[in-house]
Amino acid sequence: MSKKIKLADISTDPEEKITKEEAAKEMVKLTEKLAEIQNKLYAQKKYDVLIILQGMDASGKDSAVKHVFSGVNPAGCRVKSFKAPTEEE
Repeated sequence: MSKKIKLADISTDPEEKITKEEAAKEMVKLTEKLAEIQNKLYAQKKYDVLIILQGMDASGKDSAVKHVFSGVNPAGCRVKSFKAPTEEE
């Protein structure tokens, strides 16, 4: 039973305003949680996770990947860059 997700229905605005210090603390907690989830997914060998970052050149996608996935096992991650789609695509 899969649940359909409509990306247009998901707001990209932050839920609340936080300071840089609060964001840094939250990032540490979430990075640890992401590593824990990665271990569980690996152990189950049943599910994968696809994360897509879209943005203009120099918008910070590489930095986001570096920071968000800093606490996970790199052997369990694959990063793929895509160029702008062709007119045919």
